[in-house]
Amino acid sequence: MSQAEFNAFYDRHFDKVYRFVFFRVGTDRELAEDLVSEVFIKALQHFADYDSAQSTSAWIMTIARNHLANHFRDRRPTQPLPGEDETEDETGPSDAIWLKKALEICQKDAARREIAELLLKLNETEQKIVTLHYLIGYSYQEIADELGQSVGAVKVAAHRALKKLREHL
Repeated sequence: MSQAEFNAFYDRHFDKVYRFVFFRVGTDRELAEDLVSEVFIKALQHFADYDSAQSTSAWIMTIARNHLANHFRDRRPTQPLPGEDETEDETGPSDAIWLKKALEICQKDAARREIAELLLKLNETEQKIVTLHYLIGYSYQEIADELGQSVGAVKVAAHRALKKLREHL
């Protein structure tokens, strides 16, 4: 495969991969940009081995998913301590700072759990369609190709899934 083919591949898939990574790293723009560049470096290193019978979209998204899994596995599971410039007394950072940080973490976790619980109210196909279209940014055509359905069927399923989600809100 040529450099021009990889450039076209990159242009076609960059936005989708970026959105996928961006929302999974808590909207940390710098981290998302670093991870996306690493994903495309991996893709470039293995582009010559790519099986053209396989969907390019599925291939790059598999690389992105695996790279994110490795990132989260290797990342330290601890939260940073409050900085020294924050209010402290003779025993260290004030309880208010710790409480504020703990509440922020809990609110983010609660929102993620709520989204996950809502998605569980959908069947497997609806979950996949909602995730691929609204969270990752796949087009209806790409989802239809992946599921082996017509574009119209995917649009109807997405509409019905959103209607179900609204009923549970």
